Amino acid sequence: MKKINMLVAASLLFGLSGTAVLADTLNSNKALIGSWFLEYSKKSLDATETKPMGMTWVINDTQLIQKDIPQVRGNAYDAPAVDYILEDGNLKVSILGRAGKFDVYSLEEASDKTMILKDNKYGTYLYFVKK
Repeated sequence: MKKINMLVAASLLFGLSGTAVLADTLNSNKALIGSWFLEYSKKSLDATETKPMGMTWVINDTQLIQKDIPQVRGNAYDAPAVDYILEDGNLKVSILGRAGKFDVYSLEEASDKTMILKDNKYGTYLYFVKK
């Protein structure tokens, strides 16, 4: 019985520590820096229908670059780098050519290799894997 209680306590401790890391993720860009492949988007977390995206977000200390953006004609392109900031736990990405305007994303889930962001304007969920 003592071993079971210890196992339950340890699993709760690890579960809560994971939540603490998750809550702190968008207060620091350290977890965001790198290349993230945007696999697909969904209209809600429990929706079954997905929309394939197939592009890469490259995030450094201050800028985000979207690469390999698919087009209907088949020729993928890269977007120019834009600045981003972390504010109130949200990722705010500058809109190219519109000073002071941002696309705002909130973190839904994250781990070392995956991330789900919610687009606060349209309510869609973006599913990323670390490259």
